[in-house]
Amino acid sequence: MPARRILWACGWSVPTSWFAALAGEAFPSCLHEVLTPGLETQAAMLASDADVLGGYSFGASLALTLDDPRPRLLIAPFVDLRKESGRGGAVAATQIRHLLRWLRRDPPAAIADFHRRCGMESLPTAETPDLALLAWGLTSMLGPAPDVPAMPVGSIAVAGRRDPLLDVEALQHTLPGLHLADGDHHPQPLLAVAARLRQDQAVW
Repeated sequence: MPARRILWACGWSVPTSWFAALAGEAFPSCLHEVLTPGLETQAAMLASDADVLGGYSFGASLALTLDDPRPRLLIAPFVDLRKESGRGGAVAATQIRHLLRWLRRDPPAAIADFHRRCGMESLPTAETPDLALLAWGLTSMLGPAPDVPAMPVGSIAVAGRRDPLLDVEALQHTLPGLHLADGDHHPQPLLAVAARLRQDQAVW
């Protein structure tokens, strides 16, 4: 059987090469392509010939709402990050707005603080991050979240029980089938759990 191809949408401010290495470790038999989340990401995923559509964090929120029959592989997903929506997010809208202002004033400090809050203090940062894309991502998180279709057969979604960005109990009501793992927002342990679930369920 040919290797399954997974097309990922990455997390906000997360280097794609760093995430691709972790995904490759967790799913060594698959081929991985990782996109920086942006305006064209969802269109690119729909147009791709990948077998599985994946996403991490903000990228998972983009992959989640696609109208496409292919299985999803979602790591630390959210529907609406805003705590006020009651749909599984745990970040106040004022915090997102603060981060957006901080990003415009001091990008390296804003990004480093976000990584620290997510439990990824040692995460490398891109030398020249696309600030317009990062600002677009935060602005998107402040807007109304779209409806979420039922996840296709064979989909896997994993979130950490100690994720500081998510209210995982509320998120389970929004995303039936979400598996909770021992972890926070760092993708590595969540990817490992997703890989075991894939093996146990014998999907794709």
